[in-house]
Amino acid sequence: AGYDLAGADGTFELLLRETLSPNARFFNVLSYEVTTRMTAAHDTHTAASVTVEVDEAVQSAGATGTGPVCALDSALRQCLAASYPAVVEVRLTDYKVRVLEPGKGTAAKVRVLVEWTDGHSSWTTAGVSANVIEASWLALTDSLRLELLRLVGAGQAPVHIEDYSWAV
Repeated sequence: AGYDLAGADGTFELLLRETLSPNARFFNVLSYEVTTRMTAAHDTHTAASVTVEVDEAVQSAGATGTGPVCALDSALRQCLAASYPAVVEVRLTDYKVRVLEPGKGTAAKVRVLVEWTDGHSSWTTAGVSANVIEASWLALTDSLRLELLRLVGAGQAPVHIEDYSWAV
């Protein structure tokens, strides 16, 4: 499919951990959307919306960012942070895109490699798709799933916070 796990230690580790803990799915992605608009002043504005399911509860959030990956990352973290505060510690440190089918031009499949850190360790996740946004999204979600699985493996179950408060 275009994955090169030698360069994506995080994705490889995630595959192993998911094999050992097949029921450890902290969140399911229901949908995501990202738009970028250019104004007459040649300014760009990028917004994303994400909807996920966490413990049978649907969480939705919208965010803006300097680009599509930034906006998607912010929206996803907003959805997850209330249930899993540890996700706010994970940060993107490097982002690379490699064209896998050079003869296909802009319709080519790409591999996105994203390097992450949680302040203690670093890892790289990969996403592959003919759509660079989807490939980036796959690398992003893999990174957060891996961090949550690592916390479980270290005996530090990700803190899941139930919020029963409401505002009038």
